[in-house]
Amino acid sequence: MKSQAIARIVILVVAVSAFRPASAPAAGTKAECAPAEGFVDVSPPPIDRSDRMVSRTETILVDRPLGTVLMVVNRPLEDALHPTGSLPGVTGTYPLTQGDFGGPGSRRLVCLSDGSSTEEQVLNREHGEHSYRFRYQVWNYTSKAARAIRYATGEFVFTAPSPDKTQIVWTYSFALNRDRFPGYLGRLGDVLFRLSFLDRDWAEVMRNVLNGYKTAAGNETVSIAN
Repeated sequence: MKSQAIARIVILVVAVSAFRPASAPAAGTKAECAPAEGFVDVSPPPIDRSDRMVSRTETILVDRPLGTVLMVVNRPLEDALHPTGSLPGVTGTYPLTQGDFGGPGSRRLVCLSDGSSTEEQVLNREHGEHSYRFRYQVWNYTSKAARAIRYATGEFVFTAPSPDKTQIVWTYSFALNRDRFPGYLGRLGDVLFRLSFLDRDWAEVMRNVLNGYKTAAGNETVSIAN
């Protein structure tokens, strides 16, 4: 079934992977991940208006300071994203630009356990005294199961409503390929994608990730520095 193919889209795993503060070391793990023979570093597609994409937002409140939460989410992808059900896990990353991944314009290859890969690039990074915003784009999927997707964007917004609490708002948006199912159905295709996948399988993934951050932050020594 085509809805089952959509449910295996590689982007679902890579969605989480782009969050990494620029102050962290480069995340390249070249032993496990390298460009395959014939790989072409493709420029990211222009980003559409938000009303032309299919989006979902999840929010969670963590009873830990902002600095502690940011420390928790800064972890190697292969340690955080393992195969789950029909979705592949991350086996490593490979830098495609100079310098650390995290600054605007930095780009890397992400290798997955099914043998496929994607590219991701940082769009924006803003770090204030009581907030942190990180936005990224994912594209160039090599998996055939991901042909329904042109690209995706993700945005994490961390704010500190009080010194000992952090709110995380995660928005993820898909741009469908209008030459393939379900994208060629236009708005109807967007609705089908949302009902069959975005508000079901992917919503569960987003909640699990945010709950994982909350649990991990609860096990960390509190950092009072934001």
